[in-house]
Amino acid sequence: MRRILFILILLLSSALFAEDKGLIEVKAQVDTAVITIGDRIHYSIIIDRKKELRVERPGEGLNLGMFEIKAYDFPEPVEKDGRMIERFNFTISVYDTGHYVIPPFPVAYFPKDTTNKYQIIEAPAISILVKSVLEGSEARELKDVKAPVDIPFNYRFWISMLVIVVLLILAGWLIYRLIKKRRETGYIFNPPPPPPPAHVTALNDLQELFASDLLEKGDYKQFFSRLSEIIRIYLEGRYYVLAMEQTTAEIMRAVQNVLSEETLQNELHQLLTMSDLVKFAKHKPEPEDVEHVKEAALNFVETTKLVYEPQREIHEGSEQNDSPESEPKLIEAGSSPEEDTTVDSTES
Repeated sequence: MRRILFILILLLSSALFAEDKGLIEVKAQVDTAVITIGDRIHYSIIIDRKKELRVERPGEGLNLGMFEIKAYDFPEPVEKDGRMIERFNFTISVYDTGHYVIPPFPVAYFPKDTTNKYQIIEAPAISILVKSVLEGSEARELKDVKAPVDIPFNYRFWISMLVIVVLLILAGWLIYRLIKKRRETGYIFNPPPPPPPAHVTALNDLQELFASDLLEKGDYKQFFSRLSEIIRIYLEGRYYVLAMEQTTAEIMRAVQNVLSEETLQNELHQLLTMSDLVKFAKHKPEPEDVEHVKEAALNFVETTKLVYEPQREIHEGSEQNDSPESEPKLIEAGSSPEEDTTVDSTES
């Protein structure tokens, strides 16, 4: 009796399966069943159904177990012999070795459109083997982390570091000393040569100005501007008067305190006044006035310059002073050394 019942159930199942196969057929396929870690598999679900049969299409968020979906493509259904063939293509991958199974995917279909009752048919499962990239002798098993290794004290390294630190400190100290010396003295190694006396610079500049072609070209403004500048620079170097920043009247008031000769004061005043008239009032001087100004400028510098002269030698038999014989003496040009008189003192 049991055998008969089993045969009846088997026949009924076969009839139902044949009926379902006539309505819909679901397949699953892959392009390869053996991959290495990170390789990609092209997995497809194919639904072959009657044209009028309604089914639930697989979505993008398909659950494929351990496999990760990288991309998908759902082309348009194709009609063939009154049936619709639909493909659902997925690109999947897995990142571990071993045997994996793409699970069967259920597809719901409605045998009759008039009802909401549906039936399930599954795409078959597919087995995938994921192998390691390393093979043979290279395919070693992972081992546990080794214990920490004691690093011996490196005397050579630390001595080298100490020497470098000492050298850096010495270099910093030398740089500091050089900078300090530069700030205090204005130079680092050899001192610069002393500047030439103010009168030497002024006379050279005047000769260069007089040799120029400014007067021939009629450029009186440029000529007298340069002449005034030379004299003002000389006054700053000779009498420490801020002549470059002062007007002619201010210069003359300051010069009266350091220059007692009225003749020289008048020459300086005429020279600066003439320069101001040409520069600011566009005055055109006569040739004789120009020559007079040139002579006045040279005479003023030559007369007021400072020169060093050694003291006169003391002849034998004369009284000797306590100061050394070769000690130089600073005198003004134009003054006579004979002005220093000696008064004999006698007992009364």
